Amino acid sequence: MNSKGGNPSDYADIVYGVVIQASPLKVQLSNQLIITDDFIVMGKHIGKFKLQGKAKFKGSADMTFHGHHDTADIKSIELNFPKDKFEIEFDNSLEKDDKVTLIRMDGGQQYYLFERVDKDGYGF
Repeated sequence: MNSKGGNPSDYADIVYGVVIQASPLKVQLSNQLIITDDFIVMGKHIGKFKLQGKAKFKGSADMTFHGHHDTADIKSIELNFPKDKFEIEFDNSLEKDDKVTLIRMDGGQQYYLFERVDKDGYGF
């Protein structure tokens, strides 16, 4: 880094922000800096996305079958579909007041938003 020269603000670093508007996206990074979606590159697990793979379920589920509604306690279920035949859609869209982590790219003109900061790290 010493040989590159410049100021520390010229390099990439991690920054934290708060979504102040979801659509169009605006993220407040400090009291004085608000960035818009023109300057944000979204990570692949932010927004709506699909994943292929196996699935394991555990917990309880509310179900309705032939008009009868009940809750089922699921100890463990494993679905063994071939990876390319099973797809789950996730909605990890950003909402107002979400806390997010971004990487300020070299030069500071673009930010890579890679995660929502929540109790589990995802925001589901």
